[in-house]
Amino acid sequence: MKVSMDDLYLFVLTVRHGGISAAAKAYSLQRSKVSRRLQELEKALGSQLLIRTTRHIELTENGRLLYEQVNQPLTMANQAVNLLENRQKELQGVLRIAVPAALITSSMFAELIDKYTVCFPNVLLEIQHCQESIDLKRDNIDLQLLPNTLKIVNEDYVQQTLLPFPCCLVASPDYIATHGAPKDLANLMDHRILVSRYNSTALADGLMIRLCSDDLRLIHHMAKSAHGIALLPTILVREAVTAGDLVNVLSGERFPEIKLTLIYPSREYLPEKTRAMIQLLRETFTNDSVAL
Repeated sequence: MKVSMDDLYLFVLTVRHGGISAAAKAYSLQRSKVSRRLQELEKALGSQLLIRTTRHIELTENGRLLYEQVNQPLTMANQAVNLLENRQKELQGVLRIAVPAALITSSMFAELIDKYTVCFPNVLLEIQHCQESIDLKRDNIDLQLLPNTLKIVNEDYVQQTLLPFPCCLVASPDYIATHGAPKDLANLMDHRILVSRYNSTALADGLMIRLCSDDLRLIHHMAKSAHGIALLPTILVREAVTAGDLVNVLSGERFPEIKLTLIYPSREYLPEKTRAMIQLLRETFTNDSVAL
């Protein structure tokens, strides 16, 4: 019969507290349950360990030998378990996040990181620039943010869709003055197009793609500098359109949204520092009133 580590630990506790009743009371267990488990341990070992009397217990020779051998290792193991449990609850240590370049340069993400570091000053954030899905467990990463157009390496990981970003076509007034505004999607064939690889498939094939970048800020800059017509998240160009630096092109057309996916290995065993970041990400990226 297999020996239970839990029963061994109950045996040690019983000896330390000088009796079954005292051990049961100290650990909020029923006396009958402790007694039964000790009997199962003796049966598994094929040896009597305790001499039970009305008020206390005595160790048999085998019981004394067992206690001497397992007392210290079990104590150390229990301390290790408590250490890990406390570590999971503490808001400290290292939190590693992988995010794409477009997000790293956004004011929305910068404000989120600023808020987290203020609230949890004992957590060290390590933020990695990553454009593709990675195996979080193998690469020792706690969380990853990716556009939903990219395939996730491990489908067993938790995936949660965050804020969707509607996209639109924009160009600078100087570009429109020089090249004219397209009347419909077919007219885009005559224009220079600036896209990200996240939404490059949203437009028809055969267009004159002059720039395809992971960096939405770069595309935004190139559009303002009259280098072409850009397909960008509406939230990113809102301020420039209001200021007159960019104008909407083919505003009646609808283009696919870019959605952010939050990825983490499991809902179980989440440290509090990770849980706090997940909550903050949900709060931040479900409010489209905040500009990138």
